Amino acid sequence: MRGGDIIREARLRAGLSQGDLGSRVGRDRAQIARWERHGVSPSFDALIELVRACGLDLSLELKEFDTSHDSALEATLLLSPQERLQRMLARLKEVGS
Repeated sequence: MRGGDIIREARLRAGLSQGDLGSRVGRDRAQIARWERHGVSPSFDALIELVRACGLDLSLELKEFDTSHDSALEATLLLSPQERLQRMLARLKEVGS
C-alpha cells in the first residue's frame, strides 16, 4: 500500500473531502489530490500528520521476514490452474470432514 492509498483510506473513513482534509492540515486540496493519485509521494511525517488529522493513527512494527512458505508457494506456481483447483478442493474436503 502506498502513501496516497493510506491518505485516501483515512480521509474516506473520516468522511472528509480533499478540501476538508487540506484545511485541517493547512495544505491545498490540490496537494492532497496529487498524493492520492500518486503524482508525488508524501514524506513519512506528512503521512502521519494527515492520518492523524482524520482522527486515525498509523501503526508500524518491525518483525522478522518470513520465508518459511516460499518453497510451497513456488511449487504451487508450477501447477496448472486445474491442478491448483483440485488441490484446493481436496483440502476443503479434508477440513469439512
